[in-house]
Amino acid sequence: MKLFGSAPWSSADTWAPLVTAITVFTVVIAVFTPQPAGVFWDDGVYLVSARSLALGEGYRFANLPGSPAAVHFPPLWPALLALVWAVAPDFPANMSWFRVLNPVLAATGSALACAYAIRTLRLHPVVAAIATTSFSLLLPVLVLASVLFAEPMFFCVLICAFFATDRAARSGGWRSAVMGGVIVGIGALVRSTGLVLIPATVVALLLARRPREAALATAAAVLVLLPWQLWSGLHASELAEPLRGNYGPYLPWFADAVRQRGASFVAAIARQNITSLENTVAIVFFPIGVRELRPLLVALIAVVGALGLIAAWRRATTLVLFMIAYAALIVVWPYAPDRFAWAVWPLVGIVLAVGATEAWRLARRPGAPRGEAVAAYVLVGVALLACTGGAFYTGRGISRGWADLAQRRNAERLAPVVDWVRARTPMEAVIACDGEPLIHLYTGRRVVPVHILSPDEYLAGTPVQQGADDLRRLILAGGADFAVLSAAAAAQDAAALLQDGPDFPRLIPIDTLPGGGVAYRVDRGR
Repeated sequence: MKLFGSAPWSSADTWAPLVTAITVFTVVIAVFTPQPAGVFWDDGVYLVSARSLALGEGYRFANLPGSPAAVHFPPLWPALLALVWAVAPDFPANMSWFRVLNPVLAATGSALACAYAIRTLRLHPVVAAIATTSFSLLLPVLVLASVLFAEPMFFCVLICAFFATDRAARSGGWRSAVMGGVIVGIGALVRSTGLVLIPATVVALLLARRPREAALATAAAVLVLLPWQLWSGLHASELAEPLRGNYGPYLPWFADAVRQRGASFVAAIARQNITSLENTVAIVFFPIGVRELRPLLVALIAVVGALGLIAAWRRATTLVLFMIAYAALIVVWPYAPDRFAWAVWPLVGIVLAVGATEAWRLARRPGAPRGEAVAAYVLVGVALLACTGGAFYTGRGISRGWADLAQRRNAERLAPVVDWVRARTPMEAVIACDGEPLIHLYTGRRVVPVHILSPDEYLAGTPVQQGADDLRRLILAGGADFAVLSAAAAAQDAAALLQDGPDFPRLIPIDTLPGGGVAYRVDRGR
């Protein structure tokens, strides 16, 4: 049986996605341990807004004073969580229901990706199953599937969009085009990064000489997205200005920074993100061996990926254009790029598998020059080494308890804050704290953050004095009565500057928390 190259559709093409799904679901369920909701902030915000939907309060940040409209994240993932909350409303007992969602979605997405790799990219079922399974189970991807993040749902919608838009490009027809546009719009309503799928789809249809289908797909996607865009634009002003960096819409936040800082700011972000991605790929794919060889191996795996994109171009133009646009987005966005990369990591596995397949074909081509054949075999070897290295990295991480290490650490860090707030503050109090969605979910108090997220912070951090000024603004905006900081809170130094001086509000230390946290009473000077 040939392991590389295309094969006619057979029973193996049915069982390969099924085996992939079963394997992914089983491993995801097996490796993680239950942790509180909100340990990563995003998951807590998703759950808070989902609860508001389930209770009929609308799409709102019920954790913040005044319950302003939830304009930060698109609404479809919270809407799915709201359905679960409506069926099982008893928190935190309902967390056992929520925790099943992402393992199911991760398994579904991996099965869809495997089927796409077989049917569209003509990978052999065994190769497709190995690529999608191993990359779906890479340790950081497992973390995404074990927390209430939107990435697994987004990945499922993304593969469905590829199927639909490929059909519209191949066969034409208004139904296929509209269906593709609707699914593309749905993807952007799950995660904002899905917006890059719109230009990828339009360009792919235009290149396929389907201008009518391109127009219909664009119109359908816009119609799906328009209500959310209009609603979020109308309600964004409900957020107090200091809260908009953390809870406001993404695009104005980034656009303002670019307008103020210029092209050099974007270039600095790109340099930092490219370096970060290079380091991540080196550690994950090549965790053992000579460190000095890692840059060369990363460059070679990039060549395999480029070869895969070239080979996939004619069969899966939308996929290739999406990957290029998505890579460009994560390179310039002022946020750790790894999180974005892990969201589509099984696609990376598919592209690398296509690249390795193409390299294998080139190496075995009759009459191929010896040097070309050797180079192609080297690329195949590097791809296999990367796959093996990723499996080793994941296996070692699981055996050492890394799968939920960050969740456990965050939960342990915030547990004393939850205990103190629940025991020492009245229900109507407003608390300034780190990990504020988690604190709200487990204490019922309204909360405000203790730092303001900004693009500048990503590059240079926040100076202590700026942090103190930001903390004062947040306390005033939310009317906070207490500030309770965990031992690892970055705002501890900033809070210390607000203990003295002529300006109000001041922070009066009233208690210490186990492990080094501090609780303050807010003195407004009246």
